[in-house]
Amino acid sequence: MGRMELPVLDKCCFVLDLKTGCIVLGVVNSILTFVLAVILITFAVDLKEMSLVKREFSDEGGVYSVLYAFVVVFVVVLFVKFLLDLVFVWAVYKEKSGIIKKYCIFWIVVLVLHVICFLKSMPHMGAGHLISQTFFIAENFYYIAVVRSYLKSINEDGVL
Repeated sequence: MGRMELPVLDKCCFVLDLKTGCIVLGVVNSILTFVLAVILITFAVDLKEMSLVKREFSDEGGVYSVLYAFVVVFVVVLFVKFLLDLVFVWAVYKEKSGIIKKYCIFWIVVLVLHVICFLKSMPHMGAGHLISQTFFIAENFYYIAVVRSYLKSINEDGVL
């Protein structure tokens, strides 16, 4: 049975070469990461209010408090990722494959944590939060495929 891998792309968005595409997507992803962190801050405020209200009427406030703490930690991780996105753009510009590989591994870990957080908090989210989270996850999967393709194009001796 063969191994399943991400597709190797020739161009980014069918138009740009991979280096330019990585730079553009890196800048776009840093902006989206920052915006998502701000959106999650508003969600955390809503969770904090729900935990206070639920605590007054029942024992379910503890669930919201744990979820609130998890979201706050993830917001901090997103701000770190925002800064690393900017480092990534620089690394692509300078073709520093070692930095790009480390960033990509970090990115995959953050994405897995994000998906877990999303699935755990999905029942408590409004439509706007659900749409923004789904868009962010889909964009990140495509972006990882583009970055991996770029790494393969500059470094043929194995990628991730």
